[in-house]
Amino acid sequence: MLYEHPADNQTYLLNLIDTPGHVDFSYQVSRSIRACEGAVLIVDATKGIQAQTISNFYQAFDAGLQIIPVINKIDLQAADVPEAEEALVDQLDFALEDILYISAKNGINLQSVFDAIIDRIPAPKISATDELLKCFLFDARFIP
Repeated sequence: MLYEHPADNQTYLLNLIDTPGHVDFSYQVSRSIRACEGAVLIVDATKGIQAQTISNFYQAFDAGLQIIPVINKIDLQAADVPEAEEALVDQLDFALEDILYISAKNGINLQSVFDAIIDRIPAPKISATDELLKCFLFDARFIP
């Protein structure tokens, strides 16, 4: 996607991969992580950190990715933002000031996520001595 960063008025090309959140898709998540420089770790404020969130976090952490913690669904009545914050800080060792708060459904604070991707995640590094670019493509279909 193309995104114009308001801080410098430059347009950036962001290559985003949406990985499945369910633990049964750990292989796809691991392959996606190998193709990235960073990760946006989204925690549902109504459910908190779940087992697959922790699993995906450690895969990204072990790969050396820059991880951006995000709490989503902050506008819902069932949201427990303080509990989600506490879990991110205590269990996954994020700094409170690094956490972003959004409502994806209602578009609240979404720009902060894209700004953080640009500001916190390093651009891919390619040098003249690198091998040719490679691509990993997978397609999944459910056939009943």
